[in-house]
Amino acid sequence: MSREFACEVALCDLKSEPVKRFDAYWRSKWHGDALPRRLDIDPSEILDLLPLFILADIEAQPFRVRFRLCGTRVSLLDEELTGRYLDDLKNTSADEKQRIQTMYERVCLDRQPLYMRASNPSQQTGNLLRLEGAIWPLSSDGGRVDKCAAIEDFPDLG
Repeated sequence: MSREFACEVALCDLKSEPVKRFDAYWRSKWHGDALPRRLDIDPSEILDLLPLFILADIEAQPFRVRFRLCGTRVSLLDEELTGRYLDDLKNTSADEKQRIQTMYERVCLDRQPLYMRASNPSQQTGNLLRLEGAIWPLSSDGGRVDKCAAIEDFPDLG
């Protein structure tokens, strides 16, 4: 199943309330110039977002994305990611894997979130669903990005 990324967008151009709420939450976890750490993200503070939440480990050499956690709604509407590397996904084309990896690389390099909008075919019906999402950098030491948080929301499904 292939996802077609229409564009990267500004946060203000997204309709997804979960993306906007997690963005505000992530920003509240900044420590001066230091990026939020994984330990700063308390699941009990974002319970309603967990079905849309993805947590990824970033390996630097060579650059690889390993999905540590995948929310239930993401796995139902997209693909189960937990414990898998991006380059090992079965329902994602090689071109799409490269686009996703490039987005993660940019988040790691820029140390800033990346917001996106896409059309994604449903695994159940094949109908195109509007996907809005984002990737946020996390750091164990406040500087080097070694994890990322992400939200994938399908706002038309309510």
